[in-house]
Amino acid sequence: MQRNLRIIRILLSAVFLAAAVAYLAMWPDVHPMAKVSEKVQIIPSAITVTLGVTLVWLAITFIFGRVYCSTVCPVGTLQDVVIALRRRLRPGKKFRFQPARKVRYHILLIYAVCLIVGVVAVPMWLEPWNIMRNICAAVNPTAAQAQWIQLGVGTAIGVVAGIVSALLILICAVFTGRGFCNTVCPIGTALSIIEPHCIFHIEIDPDRCTGCLKCEEACPANCIKAVSRYVDNTRCVRCFDCLHVCGDDAIRYQPNRNRPATPLMRKAKT
Repeated sequence: MQRNLRIIRILLSAVFLAAAVAYLAMWPDVHPMAKVSEKVQIIPSAITVTLGVTLVWLAITFIFGRVYCSTVCPVGTLQDVVIALRRRLRPGKKFRFQPARKVRYHILLIYAVCLIVGVVAVPMWLEPWNIMRNICAAVNPTAAQAQWIQLGVGTAIGVVAGIVSALLILICAVFTGRGFCNTVCPIGTALSIIEPHCIFHIEIDPDRCTGCLKCEEACPANCIKAVSRYVDNTRCVRCFDCLHVCGDDAIRYQPNRNRPATPLMRKAKT
């Protein structure tokens, strides 16, 4: 069942990415279900619809962790596609644990201030749904025409912005995996604040782990340090790639914390 979580994640993310592209790159009325792709996004739904969706995602994150980043976020799925291609083209290139960067909180603060004071240019470049809109505008300029007119720029600049956004996401995914999600994306940072208190999390069983490093090498979020049996769940995007590669059933998605490793030697009772 644990390994099936990855399959479920891939199927959901593929459906939501297809719906987002259809909605943004083709036309809003392409299919009624395509509209759902926008309504389930945290920021767009909070601004245009209701805060209810945002509250639901906060509750889901509190229980399951950052599944938002691995399922409905189109930019997250786009990065997963690039990462999958990287693994096929450069199978020897592995991920390694990287410490968290505090700059993500500075970016979140700037993003929040810009939202409050109405500086829309910054959210247009940082918020995942807007980034996806920019990328799709390179194919269909009318998709983001209203937003770029609001900023006082023409469609041509919007197309250039879409191309630049696509290139930046591509480069970031190739070299850092999900680095955008854990360093730049304000939504990912906001959800990571809840993560330490979530019910379900990724844990390494020290009694089962053989230190093969497969989970660390597979983790696109660079948040697993196998030698220390450590998972930084604040940056885990719940892709479940680590569960898929572990042949020892040593890393699991569970509600309880693991106990310390069983000592190899115990003091004999007298």
